[in-house]
Amino acid sequence: MDVTQEKDVRIAKLKKALEKYGIYNEEQLNAAIKEMKPLNIGCMVSPVPSVKETAKNII
Repeated sequence: MDVTQEKDVRIAKLKKALEKYGIYNEEQLNAAIKEMKPLNIGCMVSPVPSVKETAKNII
């Protein structure tokens, strides 16, 4: 399968997944995005260690 065919397969899968939510065109997709609640990604990131913590781990 070449790159173009792979792209077509991915697009078809995406369209099929969107149809499950009643989204059949770009206007419906844009409307659904505008109606989405804000996504809290704070739970997906790790805290950055301080310089002191990093130094303790090196020594």
